[in-house]
Amino acid sequence: MAIDTVFCQEVSSSAEMSPLAAAALITAASMRASLWPERMNGTERGLAVVAATAPKKGGEAYELIKEYLRYHAEQKDSVVPMILRDFYASIYAWQFIRSTDGHILDLCGSALCLTTAIDYVGAVDAPDDGGYDAYIAAASEGIACLTGEAATQALRDMVTADAFMVAKDAMAAKCGEIIDTEKFIRVGGGRVTPNEFLLARWWDAAMVPYHRLIMSTIHYNHLTDDLGTFKSADKCGKIKRAVDSIIRYDEIVDAISDYINKECFNEFLVALSVGGSKAIHGYANAVGRVTDDALECDCDASGHEEAAELAMGACLWYLLAPRYMARRQLHSYTGAEDMVRNAYAWPAPGARLRTIADTCLQPGNTLHATDWQPLWGVTGSSAGNTGQPPSVHRLARRIIRRSFIKDVGQEALHRSDTAARSVLEDCETLDAHSDLSLLSEKWCHLFETVVAGSPAGGDVPYPTTRELRTLVGRIWRHTVVGPDHGSTEAAEVTDERLFIDVDRAVRQTYLLRPAQGIAVRRAFFGVTTSAVELSGLGPYARLGDGAAHMHSLADVTLQS
Repeated sequence: MAIDTVFCQEVSSSAEMSPLAAAALITAASMRASLWPERMNGTERGLAVVAATAPKKGGEAYELIKEYLRYHAEQKDSVVPMILRDFYASIYAWQFIRSTDGHILDLCGSALCLTTAIDYVGAVDAPDDGGYDAYIAAASEGIACLTGEAATQALRDMVTADAFMVAKDAMAAKCGEIIDTEKFIRVGGGRVTPNEFLLARWWDAAMVPYHRLIMSTIHYNHLTDDLGTFKSADKCGKIKRAVDSIIRYDEIVDAISDYINKECFNEFLVALSVGGSKAIHGYANAVGRVTDDALECDCDASGHEEAAELAMGACLWYLLAPRYMARRQLHSYTGAEDMVRNAYAWPAPGARLRTIADTCLQPGNTLHATDWQPLWGVTGSSAGNTGQPPSVHRLARRIIRRSFIKDVGQEALHRSDTAARSVLEDCETLDAHSDLSLLSEKWCHLFETVVAGSPAGGDVPYPTTRELRTLVGRIWRHTVVGPDHGSTEAAEVTDERLFIDVDRAVRQTYLLRPAQGIAVRRAFFGVTTSAVELSGLGPYARLGDGAAHMHSLADVTLQS
């Protein structure tokens, strides 16, 4: 019934007449005019060159079905709804780590399948996991079991979000009818601003119902109003940016596939189309800095820790979720011809950590000013002084702040800081693929050290810490460093297997005593996201800056 409502004439017309749809039309017109004409004299340039080497997004359900049949289910009919539900339930479990009831996470994930039904069925990058019936089956449990005012409002929000998704696609299709794009944008009030775009993107990504459901539960409702709205996000820009990180990690890993599919609702691509490569160079480092700014903020708003945890959970989830192909993309780009390979390569030893340590954000609620110029910059030793040593101490301090919640003794802090510095120093100096891969043991040791030093983590059952420790190493080797070209490792450890193993291990921590579970989850996400974002080998930074570099080469080609 909810899906039928989305397509009824009254709802469709209302969505197409809304200010959000107008923002979608302006955005689509702007991007189609400036980003996709990337051929000059018959030669592909910029992102078009990268797109030619990129793996195709979609169809991931086939491999997931095989894995679920091996470990989770006996019949294919029951597998597909499980996969659909777990797609949302897993990101709930990875982001909202202060929950203590894993069943609530499953129910929330189930209900949100009403939004992926509209977003995925019939899409060019569909997971190929069935039609509407499969999504309805996946959503039925959550819709039946979740009750209360916030849950009812969330269901209305889902219908609104779905209707906007349909309207947005209709707006994009109408862009082909516009003859004078620049005049159309000018008459329409000018290009969309970052605030306008982000508001529309929230509905396009179904963030309103996604947050409302879980934020209304007992472990988060002290931060919200009666309907589950995160109040502090309106008071503190650092909290707001952290809450929005779930969208921005998505934008980075989806940039090339969205470019291929001419999907206009991607902040990374909007900034690129309006502000050029300088508007996105360093975007991933800025997104990583968001987490640490939230943790360091000393304003009186509530929810800084929780907001940073949302950002860390999103960071790891988008990196590992098979749908977004982060590892596969980098493996393809670094095996391509010289131009693409060089753009997406690791920074050279001795130049990996400075920019990360010295990236700073200007005050604000977004990452771009109204003209889509970046609200971040590089200061200190990174700015024009390449002789300065990397800021290992500052990055180690950020790792520790991510990994502990509170009330940590000085001895535990010292041991963890020593372990963090040791692995960061090696990340800066080592170059051989095999040497960098072996650093997985140091990241594992750091995780063990943090857990042992956590007030509630010291008595976490050994099987739990052992499994999570193993996964820290697997994430580093398989996804951050990645298998070497020509090796058999890529075939031995699949993206699907790693994602399922991480999700299963994280879910198991919800069976621990609450204080234990929260401590070990915080340690796991703190250490793994530090390996991803603060090591100098970060996949997000390589994906983002690689695209910026390729687009800048296209600009040079045009000027010449």
